[in-house]
Order: sequence, then structure tokens, then C-alpha cells
Amino acid sequence: MTWAVILAVGLGSFVFRVGPLLLSERVSFGERGDRLVRHAGTSAITALIVVSTRTAATGSATVPAVVAVAVATVLAARGASMLRLLSVGGGVYVGALVVAGFVA
Repeated sequence: MTWAVILAVGLGSFVFRVGPLLLSERVSFGERGDRLVRHAGTSAITALIVVSTRTAATGSATVPAVVAVAVATVLAARGASMLRLLSVGGGVYVGALVVAGFVA
């Protein structure tokens, strides 16, 4: 039974990955639709990061984590590189954590 589930998950994953490639040959989404599809993966990862940040950051780390994610999101929307997002987001997090420590 375990192997049947593993094969079903593998087949489902394959269909989800190949389906859009096969579908895009037959269906035209237009300029806006292509842009939405191109950024769908990044949007999903961003949503996962925001949700995990909200649930993982507790106590005095909640506000700095949310501020760092917000700043990194703005930079990402402006086309910043991943290295810049990580360094600026980390710096903002540390700075906000220090400020939150002084305030509390």
C-alpha cells in the first residue's frame, strides 16, 4: 500500500510539472497571463515564508521578523537580487531586534 501512495504522489507531481508545459503549447494566456504564470512559483514560496514567519516568530522576535519580510518583499518587487534580499533582510531583522530589545 505504501508503494502505491508513493507512486501516486510521484505521478501527481509529474502531471503538475508537465501539465503546464503541454498546456501552454495549446492555450495562449496573453502577456498578463504569462507574467502571472512566470511569477506563480515565487509567489507561492513567498506566501510559505510569510506564513512560517508569522507562526515561528514568537515573543519579542515577531515584529522584527515581520518588518524584515516586509522590507525584503518591497525589494523583491523592485527586482533586487537574492543576495541583496538576504543581506538587507537579515540586517533589518537584526536592527529591528536590537530596537525591540531597547524598547522592551
